[in-house]
Amino acid sequence: MAGSAPRRGLQPRQLIGGLLGLLRALAALTTAELKANIGSLRAPLAMLAAAAALLLTALTLALVAAVLALAELVGPIAAAAIVALVAVGAGLALGWNALSRLQRINLAPQRSIATLGAQIDRFAGLAKNADEAAKDQQHD
Repeated sequence: MAGSAPRRGLQPRQLIGGLLGLLRALAALTTAELKANIGSLRAPLAMLAAAAALLLTALTLALVAAVLALAELVGPIAAAAIVALVAVGAGLALGWNALSRLQRINLAPQRSIATLGAQIDRFAGLAKNADEAAKDQQHD
């Protein structure tokens, strides 16, 4: 435009446009990273479900056999109670172990978070430089 001052530094529109572009790119990167993280869990979880079904059947048969064997010594009701308590204790120990292992798995999009932090720092630096350039221009 004729008569207007030459543009120096970054304009607010450029900063906002750049920030919006960054956010769009990071949203796409985060989505892709989360899909990859979740996708890597599918096969192991399916295998665990199949193993659990087979183990549940085997465990049921083993518990019935333990009750029948113990029933000859202490009677059927006491045998069932003893086997049930042992099974509950083993189940609690396994569940506790599984929960502690699950807590160590991190599905957060670490690369996206790091990129976002770096880009925010970069834009903050550009905005600061633009403000300093505007102040210097006012003093000239």
